[in-house]
Amino acid sequence: MSPQFEPPCRKPARYHGESTLLGLTSRLRYPRYFLDFETVSSPVPLCAGVRPYQQVPFQWSCHAESDAGKLRHQEFLDVSGNFPVEEFARSMLASVGSVGAILVYNASFEASRIRELAQLLPEQRTQLTALLARLVDLLPLVRKSYYHPAMKGSYSIKAVVPTLCAALDYANFDDVADGGAAQRAWWEVADPACNDERAREIRASLLRYCKADTLAMVVVLRYLASGNPLKLDDLGHIETTASIVR
Repeated sequence: MSPQFEPPCRKPARYHGESTLLGLTSRLRYPRYFLDFETVSSPVPLCAGVRPYQQVPFQWSCHAESDAGKLRHQEFLDVSGNFPVEEFARSMLASVGSVGAILVYNASFEASRIRELAQLLPEQRTQLTALLARLVDLLPLVRKSYYHPAMKGSYSIKAVVPTLCAALDYANFDDVADGGAAQRAWWEVADPACNDERAREIRASLLRYCKADTLAMVVVLRYLASGNPLKLDDLGHIETTASIVR
């Protein structure tokens, strides 16, 4: 369910609570990692050790900021139908390194998936659990500091970010525009009956969607720090330096 909030009627067209954000950027030293997961679940466990309906991560996207304004992107996607968690975890750990804040939106989701990965992968448990202390949740910061009427009471990142950067509007996305659609896409492309052309389309849609989520977090943090809406050009060229797609 999308985070909900009923704004007081006295709030202006756009509200930005600067006092809440004093010192934010100084506390979030570089490098910074903006991380998002996509998952799939099933009433019949996908593998031994997995509960019915347990969310199994099959995709991550990470925008990394090594210095002010210096961004790169990395991604992982496994829609092969095989159990994806081992390579998911290995590649994610390589992407986020061992130091630096990991920014997420609604941290309880990523934290739960990381704990579950640690249970499934004992050889990587120490590295995975170390990530939990690095998580920084943007959602409560946005709740305290920002409101726009176009959000219609929702604090889902899909409602927030189009009010900060018009070019990042999930309404323009085909096929995959939310987590439920991402899960349905996994089931479709993992089916051996899915033809090659359709599989390419689905992979492209999944990659675009998850990448948009982490780019949206970059936009949110930039806005919280400055109070100014952004254009995508303001972020400069962002190279995808690693893309693992199966």
